Amino acid sequence: MRAKVHVSPWVRTTLLAALTMLLAAVVVVVWVLPDLVEPPAEVAEPDPRAPAPVDKPAAPSAQQLQLARDKREAERALQQLLERQTVLEAQQVSVWGGADYEAVLARLAEGDARFTAEEFAAAAAVYRDVGAMLQALEVSRQQRLTAALASGAQALESYDAESARKQFAIALAIDPHHEDAQRGAARAVTLDRLAALLAAARDHERNGDWTQAAEQYRAAQQLDPDADEAREGAARVAATVEQLEFRAAMSQALAALETGALSTARSALQRAYKLDPKSQQVADAQRRLTDKIQAHTIAQHRAQAQQGERDERWQEVIGAYRAVLAIDARAQFALQGLQRAERFAELHGQLDAYLAAPQRLQSSQPRANADRLLQSASSLTGKGPQLRRKLDALEELVNRAGTPVAVLIRSDNQTEVSIDRVGRFGRFEESRMRLLPGTYRVRGTRAGYRDVYLKWTVKAGAALQTIEVRCKERI
Repeated sequence: MRAKVHVSPWVRTTLLAALTMLLAAVVVVVWVLPDLVEPPAEVAEPDPRAPAPVDKPAAPSAQQLQLARDKREAERALQQLLERQTVLEAQQVSVWGGADYEAVLARLAEGDARFTAEEFAAAAAVYRDVGAMLQALEVSRQQRLTAALASGAQALESYDAESARKQFAIALAIDPHHEDAQRGAARAVTLDRLAALLAAARDHERNGDWTQAAEQYRAAQQLDPDADEAREGAARVAATVEQLEFRAAMSQALAALETGALSTARSALQRAYKLDPKSQQVADAQRRLTDKIQAHTIAQHRAQAQQGERDERWQEVIGAYRAVLAIDARAQFALQGLQRAERFAELHGQLDAYLAAPQRLQSSQPRANADRLLQSASSLTGKGPQLRRKLDALEELVNRAGTPVAVLIRSDNQTEVSIDRVGRFGRFEESRMRLLPGTYRVRGTRAGYRDVYLKWTVKAGAALQTIEVRCKERI
């Protein structure tokens, strides 16, 4: 009895595969190969007239067929990358591609060398790699634009003109219409000049030469309005100059306040206020100035009032004291002075009225009023010479107006004579009497005659005054 041999599954599988391949080879030999191999030609007698036979080219080998396929693939890969390269070259990739584009060109040269050496499969692989590199470059355009703008801005800040020009040239190569790139490229052109102006400005500022520093900063601003340092430096110098001018103005104002030069103090504070309207120091000094001006003004009005009192210009005195009270309504000297001035002004006015029309004193009531006025003024203190003269003059007028004057009335011994408010005197040829100065109405009557009415003014202090009273016209 034969022993059973155990065969593993792997061995069975391997044997089965080998058998399958053997059967396939038999099929090829039996059925396919006869079609590929030409049948043997029949042996015939050579024809001396027939041309000599030409050998047919041998069929290409599998290696040749593969080589042809590799070449076509390399050419197709090359065509694709060249199309992409043409587009990128039009987009100035040679400017903005940098080292990455140089690597593309080096890799492309390597592929061309492989192609020339008929290493077409390797060349195709290189060409595909170059295509991927070009695609990566194309995708990176926006990122490169952002980076170039940032680097350009940094170069502007550090005044690296060459780097700034290079970076903004890259940015403009990527996007010729980009505003920031255009503005940055323009600024890069003047960057060296800007740096020189700013350096000079900084030196002047350190040395305290504010005028020159401001001039250089302004020149830098005009050259490059976007230069932050120029703008900030100009503002800083201007602020420093303003602060120095403010301090100088305040020093002048305070010194002037101390010496009483109020006009100078006012002008200096006006300059300081324009420089710093919110300054508490200015506000305090202005209050001090106001107080001093008010005190000075009050002193001026007071002096004017005192001089007016001495000169007895009482209306002027009243105006001066009222001006003081308009500034300080509680000024006691002005309140008391105004009351005194108004009393004297009123007294002068009353005296002037009597002295301007002394005939009023010929009437008893005005004369009595004038006499009371004289008695009231007699107790008044502080009378000036003008007032005393007026009082004396009025007193004289009152006395004269109250002193009877000798008068003579002549008549014809036929006319009845009477004087209003004096009496009836009858008929006479002459009558002497004493009458107070004044105007009288004298009447003469006679039977059968028209009455006579006369207006007679008896003047004070005059010599004997005469009047004739006769009725002459018959009825």
